[in-house]
Amino acid sequence: MHLSRVHLLRRGFLLLLALVFVGCSLSMTTTSGAAWLPIKHRPVHLQIKSFTTTSPAIDVLTNQILTNMEQHAWNTQAMTRKVVTGGLYINWKMSDPSITNVTNPGEDGDVQHNHDPQVDLLYLESLAEYQQLHPQDHTYDSEVVKATAMVLTDFQNYSMPKGWIYFALLKSGTLLQNTALINDAHNVANNFYKRNYDPKLGFVYDHSHKPGNYNTDHTLVSGVALIDAGLRFNTPIWVSAGESTINHTIAVALNPNYHLFYDDMIVSQNGHDKESSYKAKTSMQGQIIDALLTAYTLVHNPQYLNVATQALQAMLQSTNMWDAKLGGYYFAFDLQTGKPITAYKETRGQSLMLLALHRYNELMNQQYASQEQQVLAVLVNNFYEPTYHGYFYRMTPDFHVFVRHENHSAIPEDAFTTEAMGGAMDALQTTELS
Repeated sequence: MHLSRVHLLRRGFLLLLALVFVGCSLSMTTTSGAAWLPIKHRPVHLQIKSFTTTSPAIDVLTNQILTNMEQHAWNTQAMTRKVVTGGLYINWKMSDPSITNVTNPGEDGDVQHNHDPQVDLLYLESLAEYQQLHPQDHTYDSEVVKATAMVLTDFQNYSMPKGWIYFALLKSGTLLQNTALINDAHNVANNFYKRNYDPKLGFVYDHSHKPGNYNTDHTLVSGVALIDAGLRFNTPIWVSAGESTINHTIAVALNPNYHLFYDDMIVSQNGHDKESSYKAKTSMQGQIIDALLTAYTLVHNPQYLNVATQALQAMLQSTNMWDAKLGGYYFAFDLQTGKPITAYKETRGQSLMLLALHRYNELMNQQYASQEQQVLAVLVNNFYEPTYHGYFYRMTPDFHVFVRHENHSAIPEDAFTTEAMGGAMDALQTTELS
């Protein structure tokens, strides 16, 4: 991108923010394109309609981030399964993109070999959404080709029970009309069942962990993925395994007092899993609520809607997780003390709560439309860095660069992360696609 284009985009973005986000509402334009709508036996991730509702502010922001990533995100030294494959950096310093992968080194000690394939998939998903929203704009066509090839390499025979991987592959493949990506989604679901589903205990978890443990959101979303894949690919046994996984997770991991889910659980052979921490992260609650709503659209089990509603209402009201003064969700809720953990706010938490609210409003006649707009406005106005065009992993409660203290040193976390940028773009563009 030429410097003049960056300058114009930045000026245009700031002007749009001033005009658009008055009263926390968005000016929308209806255009041709595609979006996801829930229909019987097909969740929001599959149905395409003939128009989309776009926001100029979101479009400018997304364009700026994609340009930044096109210029600075690719790492030719990135390794996958101990082989140099290329891929995206974990992060880079906001004001100096030559300072990359500001993180702990991996197994071989070379931090430049660090690579998280999940961020490649988030990037591809965001590119696919952008292409659907802007079919006449071919600026990032070459990025789509590169990212698609990278994701197909990354996720061959993928089997870790992270259900969102299935949905991201499926959505990207459907939007891009790429059969290989859809086949990868099918294979991921197949591996969830064959390698991670325990028929004796009746749920999905990573069997390689000794003793067995699991992240609640990964297990529950894997259950939803099995339901979707079972219906989509005519494999009823997957549907049963998915429902069993969801039911088990609700039974053991939902705190009955606060109506939020524990983050981490320890597998018990008697079926009574125990929490291994008392945190309930905003990001996990958002992902679980979204997943339960998807499950409800698929099998119409009212319990899934009821639990999602209770968790959403807890995040909106009873737990004080939303910062009523400055806006934004705090990092987590402590289920032991009954208080929010307020040291910082994660970008990912805002993104996943935006998706949860958006999905709930689609299903429930816009019941929390104003709250959705508030989260959207915070994600765009407060978390986005408009000078260098990106998102940090986290910020202080009053939206400044977070400074962590390590070995008697103050370390500012002023690096953009590809995870935060990909997740934010996905959340924001999803509000346009549906």
